[in-house]
Amino acid sequence: MSIHTRQDLDRLSRFTRERFSHALMSDTKWRKLFAAVNDSGWQASLVEVKFVDSDDAEIRYMRWPGLNDFWGPPEWVDTAAFGPIELRSIEWLVIPTAVVTHGQDGLAQPGTLQNFTAIEAALNRVGEFPLEQTQNGLKITGYC
Repeated sequence: MSIHTRQDLDRLSRFTRERFSHALMSDTKWRKLFAAVNDSGWQASLVEVKFVDSDDAEIRYMRWPGLNDFWGPPEWVDTAAFGPIELRSIEWLVIPTAVVTHGQDGLAQPGTLQNFTAIEAALNRVGEFPLEQTQNGLKITGYC
C-alpha cells in the first residue's frame, strides 16, 4: 500500500511551478468541478486524462470520480485506474463527445452523445472553470 504524504504534494507543486507558467485549477476547484458534474445528471463515462509528470502522448482513460472517491485528504482523489492521485497532478481532462466505456458496468452506453449543456450549466452555478470545446469533447485544463 502506498503512503501519500505532504512531501509528495510539495514535490509535485515544485515540479509544476518549474514546468508550467501558471495553474488554472487548485485542489479545491477540482473538487468543486467533480461534485458539480456529478450533480448535473450526467451519466458517468470514462474520460481522457493527462498527468503533469507524463510526457506520454498516449490517451489514458479513467472512470469519472464519484462522490465516494473523495473520502481521503482534500488534496487527493481515489481512482480505480490509478489508485489515489493528487488533484494537482491533473494537467487536463477531456469528457469525450461520445461515451467511452470499454465494457465497464455502471457506465453509460458506449456511443451515447454527452450533454455538455447540462455539465456547463452545473459548472457555471459553482464558479468559473477553464473549459474548451474540442473536436474530442469538453476539455478542462489544469495547467498551461
